[in-house]
Amino acid sequence: MNIMLNKFIIIKSMILAFSFLNASEVKSDITEEQKKQIEALTNDLLMASEFELNSMDDDQKKYKLSDLKGSVVILNFWATWCGPCRMEIPDFNELYLENKDKGLIILGISTDDTKRGLANFLKSYKVEYPILYGSNKQISKISNDYGGIRALPTSIIIGRNGEIKRIYPSAILKNYTPEIYASFLYDVQTALKNGDEKK
Repeated sequence: MNIMLNKFIIIKSMILAFSFLNASEVKSDITEEQKKQIEALTNDLLMASEFELNSMDDDQKKYKLSDLKGSVVILNFWATWCGPCRMEIPDFNELYLENKDKGLIILGISTDDTKRGLANFLKSYKVEYPILYGSNKQISKISNDYGGIRALPTSIIIGRNGEIKRIYPSAILKNYTPEIYASFLYDVQTALKNGDEKK
């Protein structure tokens, strides 16, 4: 089982246990301090993992997730050889341009391309949001930190406080998967409304 799935199983189990405790008249041996510790652990499990990657826009520019706190971040794991990944780009461009002033940032994380390969790709495809790259070791670590990215594309919505809101392990295409796109758009808009403005 991957790390992210383990985290969610632990969280669901804890929530279920607390709901039974709150719903029944049985007295609990859990102290207030222990409840606070469990709550802190649960909150920590939901937080997005830190990373730092280079930007294709500028050799000197690096994106560090913690620097983006206060924004809603979509991490889009993709590759140039992936057809559905390429098909997402126009919809993601539109989403980014319509919402960047509200605090939305989309980061396209290339999973396997070299800087040269990405540069050639970006000559043919217009991408409005930042495209990031790193060494195989960096990308592998980030993938593992987010539960082991198994499908491309995979998009992860991160809230303004750095919490993981939702993971979409498939293509999000307005015209081909309208139900998935509608759900995705709802999740993004909800995350943007939580805090209204970039802090």
